[in-house]
Amino acid sequence: MTRKKTKLSQYVGNKIREYRKKQKLTQKELGDKIGVKHNTISSYESGTVSPEQDSLFALSRALEVKVDDFFPARDDSLGNLDRAIELSNEDLNLDELGFLNDLLLQVNTLEGEERKRFWDNIKFAVEFYKSHK
Repeated sequence: MTRKKTKLSQYVGNKIREYRKKQKLTQKELGDKIGVKHNTISSYESGTVSPEQDSLFALSRALEVKVDDFFPARDDSLGNLDRAIELSNEDLNLDELGFLNDLLLQVNTLEGEERKRFWDNIKFAVEFYKSHK
């Protein structure tokens, strides 16, 4: 469990609460289903603790939703995208996924030259990293 209250962890927590209530489960019942205590579920729902990947998958099974359903969808100029990043990628942890989501959300707030400059800086950082491995 990662202890960090962010907008993403609050969003995920609200979704966990929403789906738990739709299933008419108490926090204790949901905790029993996934093998954690009710206070852990409470911490997830309040956004004070972010569930690890394994817990997210257990929650999705217990609540009968897709893991993607815990995260905000985003729109961009290419149309409606459910997620820019596949959450099944086990190489990324929740904080890294949150950072990448924030990065994409930031890009969507930019236009024209400002957006191009932002992307140029990201590309520069990636190329710099590749060349200094």
